[in-house]
Amino acid sequence: MLASTIHALSRGLAVFSIAGMVFVMLIVVWNVTLRELGQPGVKGIVEYSELGMAVTAFFALGEAERRRQHVSVDAILGRLKGRTYQVLRIAGGVAAAFIAVLLAWASWNVLSDSLATGEYKLGLVRLPMWPARLAVFAGFLVLALEQIVTAVEDAIERPVDPVLEGHAL
Repeated sequence: MLASTIHALSRGLAVFSIAGMVFVMLIVVWNVTLRELGQPGVKGIVEYSELGMAVTAFFALGEAERRRQHVSVDAILGRLKGRTYQVLRIAGGVAAAFIAVLLAWASWNVLSDSLATGEYKLGLVRLPMWPARLAVFAGFLVLALEQIVTAVEDAIERPVDPVLEGHAL
């Protein structure tokens, strides 16, 4: 039940991630179109694009973990089998979750400071920083939750790797 709630949260943030990407694409196309027509470009395009990219990148972290599509290197794990494989996979998942929790905690402190001080980005437009800070915090928090779910699933479920199916765990 808790895992499905975390998965739903990841999927929800992924929708916002896609919306952020669409926003950046539309504003850049609009800016280029205006300039081609001899009009002044969108004031503050850099600031708006940066905000959209923060939403795009960080809101997608949890969904990538849920799908197990994060970049990984199998230099060691790919050569292991059986219990050793499972133990190292779980240990790596727990370590990754711990780091994501630390990143979420640190980004929470930055977000709360930004909200308390009314921080704004310097640029052509006065854009508050808290939305980008919120994206970083929420992205790391959901990533940490998904990594915990992944580690628990790895500990409970038998590996689905065909090489490992014949080994007793």
